[in-house]
Amino acid sequence: MAFSPTSLESDWPGPPLEPGRQARSLWAMDPELTFLNHGSFGAVPTPLLERAASFRTAIERNPVEGVWRAGIPGTRDAAIEVADFLGADGARAAFISNATAGMNAMLQSLPMEPGDEVLHVDQGYNAVWQTLVQTGRRRDIVPRKVELPLPVRTTAEVVSAFTAAFTDRTRLLVLDQITSPTALVLPIREIIDAATEAGIRTIVDGAHAPGMIDRAAAAAEGAVAWTGNLHKWPCALRGAAVITVAEGFESIIKPPVISHHLDQSFAAEFDWQGTHDPTPWLLAPDAIRFMDRFGGWDSVRRRNHRMTVDAHVMLCDRLGVEPICPLDGSMTGFMATVELPASLQPEHGGPPLSSSNAVPGPDGRPTIGLDPVHRRLLEDHRIEVPVVTHDQKRFVRFSVHVHNHDEEYERLADAILEIASA
Repeated sequence: MAFSPTSLESDWPGPPLEPGRQARSLWAMDPELTFLNHGSFGAVPTPLLERAASFRTAIERNPVEGVWRAGIPGTRDAAIEVADFLGADGARAAFISNATAGMNAMLQSLPMEPGDEVLHVDQGYNAVWQTLVQTGRRRDIVPRKVELPLPVRTTAEVVSAFTAAFTDRTRLLVLDQITSPTALVLPIREIIDAATEAGIRTIVDGAHAPGMIDRAAAAAEGAVAWTGNLHKWPCALRGAAVITVAEGFESIIKPPVISHHLDQSFAAEFDWQGTHDPTPWLLAPDAIRFMDRFGGWDSVRRRNHRMTVDAHVMLCDRLGVEPICPLDGSMTGFMATVELPASLQPEHGGPPLSSSNAVPGPDGRPTIGLDPVHRRLLEDHRIEVPVVTHDQKRFVRFSVHVHNHDEEYERLADAILEIASA
C-alpha cells in the first residue's frame, strides 16, 4: 500500500493524564536529570518518537511516493492545520526548518536600500542579530540595537524604548515576541502599531511563542511576517517551524533555499525547498494534539503560567534578588529569567563570564564551552538549565512544561545557594 500521511493514527489514545511526575514518564529524559530548559531545544515525547519511526518506515517503502507525491500534499494539509492553531491563514503559512531560517527568509526577501536602518532589541536572539550583521554586509543596511530597560516595570516602558529608537532612517523593525535570554513577553501589538504609524515595517521573531501564546501568529497582526518554532512548547520533532506572511507579501517573501517552484505560489515555494525528511512537518499537527492528554492547550497554558509565576517569586525570594520584570506574570509565559546572587557575579568576585556557544578549539574544530555556574549546576546537581549573560551580569532562565513539578524549582534554588556559598 502506498504511503499516505493519513495512513497512521492521528489521535492519542489513553486516559487523561495529570501534568508533573506522571507526565515525565512520557519523555525519554534521563530520570536523574532535572530538566528545566524546555525553551531551548524542546523535548520530544516518546509516543511521538515512535510514531515518527513508523512514518519513516512507511516512507521508505517507496521514498518517491512518501517524500514527494504524498509528502507534498501531506505537508500542505499539515500546514493548514497548524496555521489554524497559530491563528494564521493557511494559504499564507508554511513550514520551515526553524525560526532562524524564517528570519533569514524575511531578511533576504524584503526590499531595502543601502543606508536603511534595521532595529533589533538588545535582548534578542544572537543568531538573528548575526543574520542582521551579515545582511548589513551584503545589502549595505545599518543594523542597530534597541536598548530595553532592565528591570522592566511596565509594558509602557518597553513601548517607549522602541519608539525612542525610531529615526527617519529606520525602515524595518525586527521584533522578538518573547526575548530569548531574558524571557520577557513583549507587548508586540502596541509596538507594531507604533512602528506602522512611523512608516516602519515589522517582522516578528516568535521562536518561543507557539503554544505559550494562544494564537501566537495572530498576536502579531500588523507585522509583515512572523515565524515560530514548534519543537519548543508543542514538543514537535526538531526541524518543524512555521512562517506566515501578511496579505500582499506572498510573492515577496521567498524561502531561504530556492527550488523548483519559484514564483508559482507562496505555498508551492515553501512546501518544497529540496529533498528532506518530511516527517517533522507531517507530524506537527500530531504534536500539537498531544497536549489533549493533559486537558488541552488552554489547561496547559494556565497550569504552566501559574507554575512559572510561583517559581519566579520563590527564586527571587530565596536568592535575595530583585526581579527583572513584574512578579505578577504579566510579562512572563512558560519561562522566567532570574539574576543570580551577587557572589556569582564577576564584579563581586564570582567566576568570569563565558559563553555556552560553540567557539573554535585549539585545532580549529568547534567546541562547546559551559559557563562555570552552568557546569556546576549540571555536573554537581544534575540540573539542566541555561545560565545566560546580559549587561555583564549572570542570570538563570528556567522553563516550565507539563513534565515539570514544583519541587524541581526548589531543587534549583538549593543548588544555586550551595554554589553561591562555596
